[in-house]
Amino acid sequence: MLADAVNARRRERVVTLARQDLGGDVRGKRITVWGAAFKPETDDIRDSPALAVAQALHDLGASVTVTDPKALDNARKLHPALDYADDPIAAAQDADLLLHLTEWSAYRHIDPARLASRVASTKVIDARGTLRADAWRGAGWIYRALGRP
Repeated sequence: MLADAVNARRRERVVTLARQDLGGDVRGKRITVWGAAFKPETDDIRDSPALAVAQALHDLGASVTVTDPKALDNARKLHPALDYADDPIAAAQDADLLLHLTEWSAYRHIDPARLASRVASTKVIDARGTLRADAWRGAGWIYRALGRP
């Protein structure tokens, strides 16, 4: 199916962008993933793009911490090798890269200036395109979004 091919390419694209943002090699890097659920407002992780990306980066040697308002219990069962955190701010502590992979409204309301002091590097990839690019860039973040300049 065309939709399946597009979804697979988007997942691969996020992994490629993450590798680029981290100098080509993610080994030993700390990556925070905002979102585990297939879609917001659920705990459904079946064929979750977020977890596929998180697992791929983990398999490449990154330390990956995942946070999600509802889907953490399900994610832990299916992907026990990943790290998990209940709070998205705490999850980003000392992260070299932040990936926004499920469009929970709670993530849109996080102050990027406040978050900048918690991370090791102010780099974010917004795979959902729902964060306010101007606010993130204005707070000093290197902001990249799929399908946007």
